[in-house]
Amino acid sequence: MLILALGLSLAGLALIRIGLRQGRRDAIFSVAFWATFPEFARYRLKRLGPAALGLAGAILLIWGLVLLFQWVLAYYAARLGHPFA
Repeated sequence: MLILALGLSLAGLALIRIGLRQGRRDAIFSVAFWATFPEFARYRLKRLGPAALGLAGAILLIWGLVLLFQWVLAYYAARLGHPFA
């Protein structure tokens, strides 16, 4: 479970990094992008791909961190003699 948690966390970080880099390139984080969104909605919707990558990365990162925390709790419960371990 430790390897899975670390893999998910690293994959999440990589996806967030890619999403942020592409988002800066497509100017998603600028005021001009969102101010002109209603006029050019069809064109702008095609540029929202990096936001989906960033969201997927955040979900993977959170999932990996939850698994990592569960592994740490189980490891120390077994080490310190938890009555249910």
